[in-house]
Amino acid sequence: MAVLRQLHRRWASPVDPAGLVFIRRGFGLIMAAEMVRYLALGFVDAYYVQPQFHFNTVGFEWLRPLSATGMMALFVGVAMAGLSMVWCTVARFGAVVFVLGFGAIFLMDQAYYQNHLYLVLLVGVFFALADVRADRMAATWMVDLLRLQVGVVYVFGGLAKLNSDWMAGQPLTQWMAMRGDWPVIGHLLGLPQTGLVMSWAGLVVDLLIVPLLLFKRTRFSAFILVLVFHAFNALLFKIGVFPITMVLLTTVFLGVGGVRISPVLPISRSHSPPWLMVVVALWMLGQITIPMRPWLVQGNPSWNELGHRFSWRMKLRSKVGRIRFHGLDRERGTHKVIDPSVELSLYQRRKMATRPQLILKYAHHLAEVLKSEGSGVWAIHVDAQASLNGRATQALINPEIDLAAETASEQARWVVPIRP
Repeated sequence: MAVLRQLHRRWASPVDPAGLVFIRRGFGLIMAAEMVRYLALGFVDAYYVQPQFHFNTVGFEWLRPLSATGMMALFVGVAMAGLSMVWCTVARFGAVVFVLGFGAIFLMDQAYYQNHLYLVLLVGVFFALADVRADRMAATWMVDLLRLQVGVVYVFGGLAKLNSDWMAGQPLTQWMAMRGDWPVIGHLLGLPQTGLVMSWAGLVVDLLIVPLLLFKRTRFSAFILVLVFHAFNALLFKIGVFPITMVLLTTVFLGVGGVRISPVLPISRSHSPPWLMVVVALWMLGQITIPMRPWLVQGNPSWNELGHRFSWRMKLRSKVGRIRFHGLDRERGTHKVIDPSVELSLYQRRKMATRPQLILKYAHHLAEVLKSEGSGVWAIHVDAQASLNGRATQALINPEIDLAAETASEQARWVVPIRP
């Protein structure tokens, strides 16, 4: 109990809000620009309007993309919510609206899942929870929570790299070889040793950057390393707003104003009611335990995708695959070869071809579509071949098993284990 009281006193103690206000404003501007980018480049139409089928999220099956006008209005609304986070008077309300709008977009289709989109949603929830204002002291729990949230991205991103493929230089060696024709630096990127050196450098940075940021003597040098690291990633990879967002969020370690353990200015009780302290503690616990899931599942998570989402497993796999669905009328023997390009975009098909959970979801959808045809009893078999990090192509799904009768919890039955 003494530890809990001490923790509560720390979390309720005041802290200079300048750093948090800076991050909130920068985050709002970045998100507004990202929504405008999606609209300007036609991503909204290509991702959410044109496809006839979407891989909805379990528990949110009711959440489906709107019409073209509706999706455009949704993205515009999220952009405006991002802009509103710049002004203190409406920032928290803007954050709530942002979370609702962006959260809906995030949940509409699992094929578009990316770690940085998950991070964006979490940061939005943080600012909806934390009433950060420039005209009054913030509470220390806000700094602690945001630091932990940013820290787990680096730390678990590094821990996930402790696997044989990454330490052998894959998949970076493949990706750098494809950039061998770049001007000036192409010949260096194409060298076999480059991918290996970059892999180990990325591993070291991810694992050490948080400890270096926590110590005052190394903090400035560590932040310069962060700038170089994310600038390099932005140059080499198409990872959207992730680099600039991470640079912005990492400034929370710079300690602008410093934590003031002895209260200097009074804090509103709204900063630290008991229920909020419970939420903060559960959030921290969840962000530490959820990324551990891949270590508890059977098989290679980069192959079977178990535990991949929400675990900060970033840039660990280069997977390519091809897939074909077969519908078989179990009573009449009628056979159909089903072309998913009728309902899915090229992006969706490419993602689905290497992700067992998406394959299963689409197989169930096809069984429902065919239900009114023939005898009404259809089996769905899949010919799915995939390659991971340069390995030889092999079967991903057991073609003899009817996926229409399978569930995600029984994945070990229908996903073929990766060869050693």
